[in-house]
This record gives sequence, C-alpha cells and structure tokens, in this order.
Amino acid sequence: MSDLSISQIKSRRTVYLALSTLALLFLGLIYAFSMFAAPITNSFGLDKAAVGLTFNIMMITFCVGAVIGSQLDARLGVKPSLIIAAALFLLGFAGTGALGNGSIAVLYVFYGVLGGLGVGIGYNTIVATTNVWFPDKVGFSSGVLMMGFGLGSLILGTLSVNLVPLLGLATVFIAIGVVTFVVVLALALVLNRPPSTIVSLMAPEKATSTGYDPGDEDAALKTPLFYVYWIWAIVVIAIGLATIGNCASDAQLVGIDAGFATLLVGLVSTCNGLARIVIGMIYDKTNVKTTMLIDGLVAVAATLCIVGAFTTGVSALYIVGAFCCGFCYGGVPVVASAFSRQRFGSKNYPLNLSLANFAIAFGSVLNIVVGVAVGGAENRLGVFAVMAALSIAAALNVLPFSRMWNRDMAMLDKKRTSA
Repeated sequence: MSDLSISQIKSRRTVYLALSTLALLFLGLIYAFSMFAAPITNSFGLDKAAVGLTFNIMMITFCVGAVIGSQLDARLGVKPSLIIAAALFLLGFAGTGALGNGSIAVLYVFYGVLGGLGVGIGYNTIVATTNVWFPDKVGFSSGVLMMGFGLGSLILGTLSVNLVPLLGLATVFIAIGVVTFVVVLALALVLNRPPSTIVSLMAPEKATSTGYDPGDEDAALKTPLFYVYWIWAIVVIAIGLATIGNCASDAQLVGIDAGFATLLVGLVSTCNGLARIVIGMIYDKTNVKTTMLIDGLVAVAATLCIVGAFTTGVSALYIVGAFCCGFCYGGVPVVASAFSRQRFGSKNYPLNLSLANFAIAFGSVLNIVVGVAVGGAENRLGVFAVMAALSIAAALNVLPFSRMWNRDMAMLDKKRTSA
C-alpha cells in the first residue's frame, strides 16, 4: 500500500471515514441505556436503582476495553481486533435479550461488562486506525467519527425503543446485537492502516526527511502535560454526565412539561453530536489550546445557566444550559483524539488514545461523588453549584496547559529540525 498516490489516498480514506462512522453509529447504541432503562426495568421485572448502576459499569468497562483494544491492535492487527469487538457486542446485547429476564446479574455481565468491553475495543481500534489516514485534518476526521458515535443513541436508540412495544425487548436487543455485529464485521474486512508515507504525502509540513516523529518517544503517563489535560477532560465530562443523565427530570424541576423534557433529551444529544464536528473544525483552524479554552468556557456557561435556572425558575436558562452541556461534553472525545495524535505521534496512538479516554471513567466517578456529597436527586442546585466551580477551575487549567504545550511543541520541533 506504500505506493498509493495522493488521489488514491484521498479516495480510500473518504470511504474508510464513511464506513467507520457508520460502524460507530451502531456501537454508540450502548449509550442509549437511558432510553432502554425503563423498558428493561418493566420488561425484565428489575429494580430501577439496580438497573441504573449498569450504565456506570458500562462506562468503566468501555475505558478498560479501549486499553485492551490498543494492545490487541498492536499484537493482532485491525481486523482481529474489530472481529473481537463485534463478537463481544453481539454477546452483550443478544445475551441481555435472551437471558436478562429477572436477572440483574445477567444485565451487569452482558450489557455492562461484555457490551462495554466490545464497544471500547471497537471504538479505540476504529478511531485510532481511521484518524491516522488524516494527518492533515485530524480534527475534522475525529469530529466526524465522534459525531457518528454520539448520534447512535439518538437515531438508532430512538428507533429501537419505539420497536419494543411491537417486537418485545428481548427481540429488539438480539436484533441490535446481530445487526451491529454484521456492520462492524463488514468494516473489519476493508479497514487497513495507512501507508508509512501518509504524513509526508498529506501533511509534508509535519514530516521529517527520515519520517521520524519525536512524539513517538514519549510515554503519555510519564508526561506531566498529559495529567494537566486529564484534569480539564475529567471535569468537563463530569459536567456533561450530570446533565445528560438527568436531563428529563431536571427540566421538569424548573417547570418544563414532561413532553418537551423528553424532546430536550434528544436535542441535547443532537448538540453533543454536532459539537464533535464543530470542535474538530475549530481544532484544525486553531490549536489544541484554543479548542480546550473554548470548550471549557462553554462548560462554564452551561453550569451557570443551569444554576440560574434552579435559582430563578426560568426554564429558558435550563434549556440553554443543557444545550451547552451537550456541546462541551461532545467536544472532549474530539480533543482527546487530536491531542493524543499530535503530542504523542502515531506509533503508540491506539494506547495513548485509550489512556486519554480513560478520563470518561474518572469523570463518571467525579459525577457520582459530587452527587453523593451534596444530596444527589434531592439537591440538583447543589450539584450544579459545585460543577460551576469546577468548570471555572477547568477553564483556568488551560493556562498552565498552554505553557506546558508550548514548551513541549518547541522541544519536538527542535528534535524534528535536528533529524
């Protein structure tokens, strides 16, 4: 594949991006759990609170699966990794549908663990492979891929939930597992890594005469900049989860009727998906520092609007705040993908991407801790007051990040010049 021309690369990577986005759209169904929670509770006769824990289990195993996926990709390659991901997703959904009735343990193991691992492996393999085809437009490619993943729950989740009364939950879950397995398997048959000359051909300004990338030499977990990035990402993710997980109920607390509150959940998911394109384009036009600052300021606006809504009862403030929360949450995976690729190179990109995305697990834990500390469902104003303070800290955190980023980029440029 090393003899591909620029026109051939552009044609092939466009196909890969489209197919990868489609596969992520289906894998993103795992995030439709908020839509599936009520049917699971009613159809399987399970406790509502116990069912809710499944989402947290899935978030953690998704992050673990991403790390596992980076190692499978390195040792086995793209195709075997995607086949394993497809098989785990099939087991997760089909197993839940076939065996979940009356058993919370089955729900935890199949949906939470197996489904989460499958999505984590598939997500990391797809994003890490497809993005490397776009060294000149890494923000754009990340945004398109993340949009597909983010809109999966809105588009296919809505369709799936509407089919439950007609076909039954078990049948719908088994069908989701089978169809997603086929889609991911089809991607596995065609997706390949790019030629080794991809950077020199598509982004010559980033290449050296030897193909040497000094970022490849640095381990993310041994780089201080990585932890400063994590602080920002964990806070913004926690803010997004605090809103997305309780959007319908919070909206009703500030006077929004139940019908529009349900619609608002879908609109927030739309903002989440569209933000991934917008943030990706901002990244390509500016830099990681500016992108993080913009997303962080949106998070500040989001929390302040929601605090204002709970304080004054003005429902319009909550709607604006919820939209902003969906937007800032959607921006984090795009920044994670682009940041990992630009700072730490392509050699260990799958591993570094999975580590950057581990902020999702920590953000989930932070959201739970804040909720427990202030009273959770009984004190939503308190939750968002704390989140507002954290959002300001996250935005200010971009300042030391910027200084460290400039220093690291100067160091890498010096090494490239020497090479």
